[in-house]
Amino acid sequence: MNFLIWWDGDESRELLDGNTVTNFDGEGRGFTASGCTSINGSKSVPTLSADLFGDWREEVVFLCGDSLRIYTTDQITRRRIYTLMHDPQYRANVSAQNATYNQPPHTSFHIGDGMREPPRPDITVR
Repeated sequence: MNFLIWWDGDESRELLDGNTVTNFDGEGRGFTASGCTSINGSKSVPTLSADLFGDWREEVVFLCGDSLRIYTTDQITRRRIYTLMHDPQYRANVSAQNATYNQPPHTSFHIGDGMREPPRPDITVR
């Protein structure tokens, strides 16, 4: 296992191995993307994992035959964090997944037990 994903409603990451998300805290398996495959042979990684659709939890993209499938969580969270794509380090890590070394993206601030409010994004619209 070499991939992590913020999937459910808590601040801990889940394990992403092949096409299966597993909840590490012992509350059971997240899901398996039936009919989908991972990429990169023995690394067994998704096509992409990233916060694509809004809140801070991540989606995962898998190859399924001749198409791509995007999976997102259906679990509710009490934690309110802006979209992770507003964090420049996270956005650069997402870009690197498809251009260099395929590893999960990481934020420039801590998300997890005992976390503080994340820094306000430095975004300017002109």
